Amino acid sequence: MIIKSTKCALLAGMLLGTGMLAAQASSSIVTFSVDMSAQIAGATFVPGTDTVSANGTFNGYGPLNLVRVGATTVYTNTANDTTDANGGQVQYKFVIDSSTWETTGDYHNRTALLPSTSGASLVLPTAFFADAGTPVANDVRFQMDVSQQIALGNFVNDGSSYVDVRGSFNSWSGGASVLTNDPTILRTNQFGLVTSNVWVGTFSVNASPGAAIDFKYVIQPATIWEAVSPVNSDDGGNRFFANVAQTLPLVDFADAPFAPLCSVTFAVDMSAQAYYGNWNPAMAVDLAGSLNGWNTGATPMTNNPTASNTNIYYAVVVIGQGSTPQYKFTYQGAGGTVWESVNPPTPSIGGNRFFMVPSLASTTLPTVFFSGTSIYDLLTTNVWVTFTVSMTNASQYPSGPAFNFGSDNVYVNGPAFTGAWLGWDPISLASYQLTNNPIGSEVYSGQFLIPLGSALKTTYKYSINGVDNEAGSGNDRGRYIRSTVTGAYSFPMDTFGSQYNEPSFGQLAVGKMSAGTVPLSWLGAPNVQVQTCTNLTSGSWVSHPETSGAVWSAGINSTNGLVSVTNWPAGSGKLFFRLMQQ
Repeated sequence: MIIKSTKCALLAGMLLGTGMLAAQASSSIVTFSVDMSAQIAGATFVPGTDTVSANGTFNGYGPLNLVRVGATTVYTNTANDTTDANGGQVQYKFVIDSSTWETTGDYHNRTALLPSTSGASLVLPTAFFADAGTPVANDVRFQMDVSQQIALGNFVNDGSSYVDVRGSFNSWSGGASVLTNDPTILRTNQFGLVTSNVWVGTFSVNASPGAAIDFKYVIQPATIWEAVSPVNSDDGGNRFFANVAQTLPLVDFADAPFAPLCSVTFAVDMSAQAYYGNWNPAMAVDLAGSLNGWNTGATPMTNNPTASNTNIYYAVVVIGQGSTPQYKFTYQGAGGTVWESVNPPTPSIGGNRFFMVPSLASTTLPTVFFSGTSIYDLLTTNVWVTFTVSMTNASQYPSGPAFNFGSDNVYVNGPAFTGAWLGWDPISLASYQLTNNPIGSEVYSGQFLIPLGSALKTTYKYSINGVDNEAGSGNDRGRYIRSTVTGAYSFPMDTFGSQYNEPSFGQLAVGKMSAGTVPLSWLGAPNVQVQTCTNLTSGSWVSHPETSGAVWSAGINSTNGLVSVTNWPAGSGKLFFRLMQQ
C-alpha cells in the first residue's frame, strides 16, 4: 500500500460567541466636477462629441461619465462610493474619452478624505482638467504637533529644532515655508498631559484652482522627513490637499501621537548574503524606515564578534507604543545602498516590513534573514531564465489604451536580473526589451541571466513602452526557478495584466502501482527534496537529495513551472512520501 504524505502546517479556525453583529456598509455620496475650458480652447475636447469621466478607487478606475452644467465648461456627476471605507480616502483622476488620462499638478492621483459617517455627502472642489486653469493664490494654514518627536529625541525643544513644509506648491524647497510654534494651542493627550508643541504657518499656494497639491512636514536642522500613515497619504506617500483657501487638519508629525516609549531590538541574519559573496562585514548594515525618515545610515546595525553567528546584526530603536512602524534592512554595496526585498510569506505593507509596537518598556523582534532568504533559498549557480508573456487583449493599467502590436514595445523589470528595480522608462529598460516570438504572434519573450546568490523566487513585472502600467504599484509577479541542472530555466507563459505568484513547493501526488512502480510527481525547487518512510510512528525519514531541483530536471510544465515526475520503485509493504524544504 502506498500512501502519500506532505509536510505542512494546518490552520484551523473557530468562531466562538453567542451572536454576530452586522457591519454597516460603507457609503459616501461624492460629487465630482471638472472644468474643461482649457481643453475646449485648445480643441482637445469638443463638447457634445468628447466625453469626460471620473475614474478612481470608488469604481475600480472605470468611468463615471460627467454631465455638462448648462452651457458652461464645467462637467459634474455624483456617485455613491461603497468601495472606499468611511473615514478613509478616495483617489481618482479625470479622463477624456476613456483613454486620455490627465496629469495633475503634483503628478499623482487626486485624493480626498471621505466622511466618517456612512451615507454622508462630500462635494469635491471643482478642478481644471490636468490642473490647467489660470493660477490663483490661496492662503493655506498648516499645523502639526511634534510632541512624540520630542519624546523620541528627534525634535529638541530648546529652540534649535524647527519644522518646515515641503511640497509641490514650493518645489519641495527646504526653508521656503518654515512653521513657528504657537504656544496658545494646547493639546491634552490620553494621559492628561497638556502640551503646547503645535507648529503652524500660513502660506500662499499659487496653482490652478482646486489643483492637486502634495507635501510633507520635515524636522530641521536634521532634515527628518515624516512617513505618513496610509489614510493620510496619496499614491506617492505624501500628504495632500486641493488648492482652495483652507486650514488643514491639525496632525501629529508622521501621524504618531504621544505615547509611552518602547525600546525595540531589531536583528537581521546576513549569512546567506555572506555565503554567496553578495555582502561582507566591511559593508555597513543599516535599518531604515518610518522610524528614522527612511534614512540609510541613521540607524547603523552592529554584530556581536564573540557570538556563534557573527553574521547577525542588531539595532535598538526607541519607538512609541501602539505605533506601527514600517522598515527594511539595507547594506552598503559597491554600487550603493542595497535594499532587501520583502516577499510573501513575510507580511508587508507596500513591500515593507511592519509590526505593532507592544505596550512594553522593551521588546526584541525575532531574528530574520535579509530579504527573508536563508542560504538554501538562493541560487548556487548562474541560471539563464526565459520570460514569456502573452499580450492578447492587453491594455495599460488602469484603463487603457490597448496594446498596439504594430507600434508598442514590451519590457520586463525586476531586481534579480537587472540588479535593482530600474526606472520605468524605455531608456532604463532598453536591455530588457522582449522580442515578438514567433514573429507575428501575440507572444513576447526574452532570456536574461539571474546570477548565483539570487533568490530562487524571482519578482518581476512587465511593461508596455517602459512605463509601470501592467498593474498597480507594488502588484508584482513572483515565480520560482525550480531546476538549475542545465543552467537554463523557462518560466511558464504569463498573461499581461494577470499578476500571479507561484507557491514555493508542494503538489505531491502518488498514482496507482503498475509494473512494480508508482508514478510520483511534485512541485519542487533546488532546496526541496523527497523523503520516504516505511512507518509513521517509529520509522525515520530518509532524504533523497537526488530529487532536489539542483539535480532533477525531468518533468512536465505547469502554470506553476516544472512539476517533477518519476516512477518510484514500489517494493513491498507501506511507503510514505513527503517533501522537505531545507
